Amino acid sequence: MATSVKQDLPFVLLKERDFGLLLTGQFVSNLGDKIHYVALGIWVFRLTGNPLAVGAMAISTLLPYLLFGLLAGVYVDRWEKKRTMIVCDVIRAGLVALLPFVISISLDLVYVVAFLLTTVSLLFSPAKMAVIPALFQREKILPATSLAESVENVTEILGYALAGVVTVLLSLDKVFYLDSLTFLVSALTISAMSFRFEAPAKPVETRVFTEIGQGLSFIASSKPLWHVLAVYCLALLVFSGFNPLIFVYALKALGTSNFGLGMLEMMHAVGITLGGLALSFIGPKLSKGRLMIAGYLLAGVTIALLGVFPWYPLAAAGFLFTGLSNALFLIPVQAIFQELTPADLRGRVFAARFTLTRISFMLSVGLLTFGASRTSVQAVYMVSGLVLAAISLLAFRLKSFKTI
Repeated sequence: MATSVKQDLPFVLLKERDFGLLLTGQFVSNLGDKIHYVALGIWVFRLTGNPLAVGAMAISTLLPYLLFGLLAGVYVDRWEKKRTMIVCDVIRAGLVALLPFVISISLDLVYVVAFLLTTVSLLFSPAKMAVIPALFQREKILPATSLAESVENVTEILGYALAGVVTVLLSLDKVFYLDSLTFLVSALTISAMSFRFEAPAKPVETRVFTEIGQGLSFIASSKPLWHVLAVYCLALLVFSGFNPLIFVYALKALGTSNFGLGMLEMMHAVGITLGGLALSFIGPKLSKGRLMIAGYLLAGVTIALLGVFPWYPLAAAGFLFTGLSNALFLIPVQAIFQELTPADLRGRVFAARFTLTRISFMLSVGLLTFGASRTSVQAVYMVSGLVLAAISLLAFRLKSFKTI
């Protein structure tokens, strides 16, 4: 049964035992992921010195969304979601443990393992996203989502802050073994959760493609969902390549160290966390559409300034504001989809959203890393930031963003 709490006390949500268990497991797992992400990114760039190699790593983690994303949503709706999450965590633990072995053999094999990790995560993510609307009433979804994002991004603050130190003190194999262990911790906490999801749909193999179409059709039939997703994908297309290029921007344009890179990543995470905490308190009182527009505009202006003025102190402040802007649009997008999607369609609709956004992300990574290899990462940041600011003005003109 959904839990009812006062809107002005979001931390009371943690009294829901299963919600607390979910956040605990994801806190530990995400902490390991951030350290391993930085370690792997540094290794690839140091080994190749090529922004395209960093982009290829990012694309290898996005390609499964294009190939299997919509299909995964069908099976998430058919399978018992708690069991799905546990099995996914165990498989991911094994795959991450393979990285120390494949790194010494071939960079291509690293790409393959990254591809497989994301493929398994395609099943985990929609199932996890369905937990909050199953636990809480509609008016509590935004505060709960904001709190979950804040807790997750505390791990980014800690993970990125620790990453610069850990990558110096520990060998790569120990970093990956540590992340493997965190997946097992997540599996244990999920197994301790006592609530049950809605009964999964009866499996009918001949209906797979029909069910895929149902998820897409539901989004297309809902003007708020369609407009929110279209603008979100367009924004991701022009700026989400910003993330993998952080390695190039920090190590090359700013000339900083591994520790300096970790501090920039930490500032980004601090911004997301502050934004998420703020939304958990005041978000229900604000227009989600206006929040998203403000987030896109702030991100665009900030990224453009980072491209024009590649100076470390400014970059530290800029990464804080990019994190804050991410919270302003990402959390409302998630909350809108959770609020407006029926329980029996959540796996398919969430997977469709993940797939379409990751396609945009993948195209952005290819476009922006190619641009950085031909010009400079500073020029790419400046142009993508200006275009993103223009997209925020487009969203301002859409009626849906004024009513949600």
